[in-house]
Amino acid sequence: MAAILVFILLSYSASTLAQDDYGFRFVRVKYEDIFRGRGGWHRHGMWATDYPTADFNLHEAIRKTTKIPVMGDPLVLSFAEKEIFEYPILYLTEPGYWQTNDEEVKMMQKYFARGGFMIIDDFHDYGGKGREWYNMYNNIKQVLPDREPVMLEPDHPIWSIYFDVDPVEAPSTKPGFGKYTDEYYAIYDDNGRMMCIICYNQDIGDGWEWPGSLAEASTASYQMGINIIIWALTH
Repeated sequence: MAAILVFILLSYSASTLAQDDYGFRFVRVKYEDIFRGRGGWHRHGMWATDYPTADFNLHEAIRKTTKIPVMGDPLVLSFAEKEIFEYPILYLTEPGYWQTNDEEVKMMQKYFARGGFMIIDDFHDYGGKGREWYNMYNNIKQVLPDREPVMLEPDHPIWSIYFDVDPVEAPSTKPGFGKYTDEYYAIYDDNGRMMCIICYNQDIGDGWEWPGSLAEASTASYQMGINIIIWALTH
């Protein structure tokens, strides 16, 4: 079934695709992040990590390796903006510093209920799940309180829907993290539709930003990103 869906996706004209009035556009989520004083965390503007190079490079990779119509430049939107409902896939990076609010929670709940999909990427903890994981978890649980992240195994069809890639064997883009340290989780709705994929101890956005220096890790990052996008558009 997955192979048939990919064939349909790559063969149909732009008018048959979701978001057919624009073509595909990569949308990065802008959010208020945690910024604390002395003794706390001193990072700010984390939503923009790897921006804008990663976003434009991903658009170019989609154009070169698929027949998905890409129209216009990548966008940046917050969950407070109703324009998010025009785009089927959103990307949120550095969720270890993500801080949501009541208005955004309501918008996110509507977005997922209407069929939206989100990629969460680029957060790490050394020595097991720690502050960054639990910050992401506490924020996503405000949005989807009755849902739990479920680990995606390397044989899940999302990793072979277009490119054949083993996400665990693939090298990490981050120093200190190698094979077998990255983990991938999904959150599903009542009908079994994947609403969200979580890339933990991994940073595929870094691979999009630095194809010249990250080599094999960058190739895997592009393959995983494109697989995820195709999965979201066809499921």
